[in-house]
Amino acid sequence: MKDIKNRIRLLDLRPTKQRIAIMKVLAEIGKVHVTAGHLSEILFSKNIKISTATIYNNLNELADRGFLNKVIVDKDKMWFDTNLAHHHHFYDEESEQIVDIESSKIEFLKLPDIPEGKSLKSINVVINVKKK
Repeated sequence: MKDIKNRIRLLDLRPTKQRIAIMKVLAEIGKVHVTAGHLSEILFSKNIKISTATIYNNLNELADRGFLNKVIVDKDKMWFDTNLAHHHHFYDEESEQIVDIESSKIEFLKLPDIPEGKSLKSINVVINVKKK
């Protein structure tokens, strides 16, 4: 518990009861892709009651501080990824599952010119899949 509080403080955040519970569960489940709703179900199964809005706000804060990555699969669906290594994703629309793709498995032959005054920060690929 002390380690989690220290990690939260290192992110320059206050170790609130809710944030500690969220970080603890994320640490327990390891590399995972979660939505706020999915994490809410996991927390509820552990008798931890935190509103989905609070979970969503905390996940966004953690992503903004570099503890999680955001994966946007469409305008209405955002996932949070604990795997911080550079990689891409398959998104199965039917099962609503995200699967990691190693970055070395995708090659880019040519990128468009970066707008003036900007530099490339990252490339995020989400490949949507469904049953044949």
